[in-house]
Amino acid sequence: MKRYLLVVALAATALCPLAVGPARAAETPIDVSSLMNTPWTGPECDGVIANGDTFPTGNQNLGGVPFAIPTGPNNNVWLGAAAADCEAGTVSLTVPVGVPGVTSVFTLLNTFWSQPGPKAYLFVTFTGSDGATVTQPLVGGVNVRDYNNDGFQNTINNTSTMQVWTNGLGQRLDRQEYILPAAFANQVLTSVTITDTGNENFSRGVFSGLTVSTCHAYVTETIGISSSQIVYDPALKVYVQEVTLTNTGTTAVAGPLFFILEDLPTAVTLANKSGATACFAPIGSRYLEALPEGSSLAPNTSVIVKLGFSDPSGAAISYVPLVAGSLGGTP
Repeated sequence: MKRYLLVVALAATALCPLAVGPARAAETPIDVSSLMNTPWTGPECDGVIANGDTFPTGNQNLGGVPFAIPTGPNNNVWLGAAAADCEAGTVSLTVPVGVPGVTSVFTLLNTFWSQPGPKAYLFVTFTGSDGATVTQPLVGGVNVRDYNNDGFQNTINNTSTMQVWTNGLGQRLDRQEYILPAAFANQVLTSVTITDTGNENFSRGVFSGLTVSTCHAYVTETIGISSSQIVYDPALKVYVQEVTLTNTGTTAVAGPLFFILEDLPTAVTLANKSGATACFAPIGSRYLEALPEGSSLAPNTSVIVKLGFSDPSGAAISYVPLVAGSLGGTP
């Protein structure tokens, strides 16, 4: 594996293993409660949602993204099959948004009876206030799959789509991330439309949440994070650690890339030259540039970031690592 070494200048000191579960900010869950047509425990034509009483409702943080899943015993989810009255035909759901400057969108979207690609039967269309529009096809086995781990499509790419919830009984919810074209940054995202062209017993949508982001940086889901042992450097009088960021995807990731240290204790100082986040929570988290603008990280390629910490209090050092790319801004 090809490897590039990035040495980050250290100034001056005790770390714990990296934690997981990044938090995010500048994101707005959209209220979809009036648009849902079925409770989690309701019937789905010739069947029911398996273990529907275990599915999440209310305000949820799923994979670091906040969602508002409708609560109550009535309607929690929009099912394409129910919208089609359990018959053939195209159905759609339009979600009003009304948020300016949206740069990326997240959906909680799976299918009943998921079918394999390359043909898509589910589409998501984004519409702006001044003519911007783009449609993303969702292909079974790639960026959408069955909500139930049974005989239908059960794989996803784990990049633009990733699993964010499971009940441990075979059912799951997946989250898609869509990076919108630059034209949307100067418009209001008026609506998001889900179009379901499936059929009874053939690829029908299961939609339960939508969140929009106005952050001009985005989480790079294809960047894997690993770290070395923490050692004390008596010459520098700091504790040091190497963090390796690896592109686990199939396409190059363009710089800049930012390495963010969330929830770093207040008594601990990052010795590297760094900035403070204005977009990713907790606001004010320290970040540094791990890969400069104008460069890129090829698949199966890594960049190494050297960290140094000063800790006069002697307290244990811990933080939550996150890597963000840029949509024209910092995190």
